[in-house]
Amino acid sequence: MQSVALSWLVYKMTHSALMLGLVEGATLFPVMLFGLLGGWVADKADKKKILLIAQLLSMCQAILLAVLTYTNQIEVWHCICLALFIGTINAFEIPCRQSFLPDLIERQDLVNAVSLNSSIFNGARIIGPAIAGIMVPLVGEASCFFLNAASYLSTMVAYLLINATHGRDLPLDNKHGLREAFDFILASPTIMRLLFLGSIVSLCGMNYNVLMPVFASDILHGDVRTLAALRSGAGLGAFAAALMLASRGKGEVLKLHIGYSTMLFSAFLIAFAWAQQYIYCQILIVFVGFFLTTQLSGGHSLIQLSAKDELRGRVLSIYLIIMMGASPIGSFVIGWSANKWGAPPVVTICACICMLAGLIYSISARSERTVTPEGLT
Repeated sequence: MQSVALSWLVYKMTHSALMLGLVEGATLFPVMLFGLLGGWVADKADKKKILLIAQLLSMCQAILLAVLTYTNQIEVWHCICLALFIGTINAFEIPCRQSFLPDLIERQDLVNAVSLNSSIFNGARIIGPAIAGIMVPLVGEASCFFLNAASYLSTMVAYLLINATHGRDLPLDNKHGLREAFDFILASPTIMRLLFLGSIVSLCGMNYNVLMPVFASDILHGDVRTLAALRSGAGLGAFAAALMLASRGKGEVLKLHIGYSTMLFSAFLIAFAWAQQYIYCQILIVFVGFFLTTQLSGGHSLIQLSAKDELRGRVLSIYLIIMMGASPIGSFVIGWSANKWGAPPVVTICACICMLAGLIYSISARSERTVTPEGLT
């Protein structure tokens, strides 16, 4: 809800694709700065406490955004500063949450658990934008921000109800912690391929979402309901992909399918960029969401399978920096380029780059065997 309402609010105030890119980039930029520190903390500290603190701070951010919007004092620089704040929280919360999941389940269930987690997340991506599309025209953007703030209360209750303890009391003065994680990644061909593909998709592919208000308003001549419908369509495809991976996803299958999914994502994204009618865009965006999530969730599952337990937080934080840290650069470049040349040609060029990366990944992955009983190689 907040994502749809905020992007529409920024575009309504500025009518600038560049400003959309700046706000999106501000959300992701802190991950590049603090992601490694967040991974180190996730491996050393009590994950449950970190997650509770992160939810409380996130709720404060949502309340401030809601109050500023409700009182008509909101300005673009407020949005950028609050985006930087929530991005800083995410730099610690995301690696902690992602590394917390394997502590709660058996290793053989990891791919299914990661995919089920993704399905819940993407199910919310269907419902949230739909609610925002109804509420914003009726009662304004602030209502979405207030509801988002209230939702953190239930999240904190959920964490309190998890009966888990920090099972690895590693020494806090481990000076070689990050170097050990980098050495492990460099020795794993699977992780190196995933980092290569993830960096390209993050830089060029995922940022199509930044321009969704432009497609909704300027190309399809719609309003916030059009934007919400497109976001929900992408969420529907993502939800279906996550459910498929949860029921059928296995390491040896995912290794190749990630590359194919990247190429199919790129093809459907090109078609979406040039579709001029709402119904075609709505159908195509479902497939865009489906194949993008297959790549993202599948890559995340393979990283989880590959990482040693004692290095998981740091390995995930490095992957997070690649996936989310490159995105601010892409957001800014795509926003600036769309302002100058228009959204469809910029999205097309980005999709072609992703398609080439998917092809390179697939050729490389086919040359190696996939899984041993202990993990991936």
